Amino acid sequence: MSFFTFAYLIRLGVWGLAAALVQGGLLALSWLAWERVMANATAALRHRMACIHFAALVVLPVLTVVVVCWTVAGMGVPALPGSPAAELPLLMASYRKVFWLCLSLVMLWFAGALLMMLRLAMDARRVARLHRRRAPEAMVESVHRLARDRMSVRVQDIQIADVATPQIIGAWRPVLLIPRDLACVLSMAQWEAVLLHELAHVRRRDFGWNLLQRLQLALLWFHPAAWTLYGRVSREREACCDALAVRHGASATGLAQALVCLAENRVSPHLGMAISSQGELTTRVHRLLGVNRTGPLPAGLRLAAIATSMLCLLALGAGRLGLVDPSMADVYNASAFGPMILVDAHDDAGSFALRIKQGRVIEASVGNQQLPSDRIVQENDRVLLMSARRQPIVALTVTPQARIEWEGRR
Repeated sequence: MSFFTFAYLIRLGVWGLAAALVQGGLLALSWLAWERVMANATAALRHRMACIHFAALVVLPVLTVVVVCWTVAGMGVPALPGSPAAELPLLMASYRKVFWLCLSLVMLWFAGALLMMLRLAMDARRVARLHRRRAPEAMVESVHRLARDRMSVRVQDIQIADVATPQIIGAWRPVLLIPRDLACVLSMAQWEAVLLHELAHVRRRDFGWNLLQRLQLALLWFHPAAWTLYGRVSREREACCDALAVRHGASATGLAQALVCLAENRVSPHLGMAISSQGELTTRVHRLLGVNRTGPLPAGLRLAAIATSMLCLLALGAGRLGLVDPSMADVYNASAFGPMILVDAHDDAGSFALRIKQGRVIEASVGNQQLPSDRIVQENDRVLLMSARRQPIVALTVTPQARIEWEGRR
């Protein structure tokens, strides 16, 4: 990979990070507005809207980078004869300054993303190393009956483990982990409500979706909006499972009581699904008991939410700012992604034309005569156009940006 190709990719990475910062702030404002608007909406609708905002944290920067590429590709080639090859040392010095700055930012982001990935791997390893044993047969039959008759799902296994709250692990072969002596602590209604909540996670395939969202969070570790929206997605996911459990026969009161009981010994489940989320217990209990309904919305709040969401889309126009950086087009033209560039030149002896790609002369013509490839001799940036008698016609210096310099012919 050439220096210019690598430099172009690094610059695009910086554009993506900058777009994520700007658009992420707008998305956070958009969610805050929609959260107020949807205060009385169903848990499923709130969760869907939170997921849309969280996914947009990645989708919008990617689209912005696409706009940058499209903008730069349309900037064209600068007036080549006015920028001779003799300027290359100065140009390269400026390119390298920008390159090292951009590379430092991208490497910082990469280091943070790698640490987040390692943390995720450690969480998975911690779950895998839990001391587990198969649950008693009566408990297994009870869970399978609830899964089959109430939720229409299948659980691969039910195990007793050293966890503080029940949780589902596994995306394709879900396993239910149950704390020791949990059945002795909860009443029958509470026990059944807790199991239905966990089975709701299986039905919604929450483990797999949560894993994907953790991976996205690892990529966006630097952005406060990513952590805020991930927290909102997690909160609404739990509310969805609460509502689904109640809809399939769980006691709302029993589930609320179980949440309070389990919260006393809660630990962070990481990859597993939690029966409660720290700091959100009161809200969840109020929702289950139907005591958190809000009053009429302020006038214009819905319009403000829509307008903020539209601003997130308009922020795609940030990609057009590539126009303010002419050197971006230079790096693009010199990279493997750049176009074949046609250079027309003339001096006292007549005209000649070149087609250049990444500093390599692909085709050449002198006057109206097309030169065969064996009469184009290039070594690094030095090019000789040869006559049929193998005599030099033109001696050129060619840069990766398709700038040329030659000694005038007479």
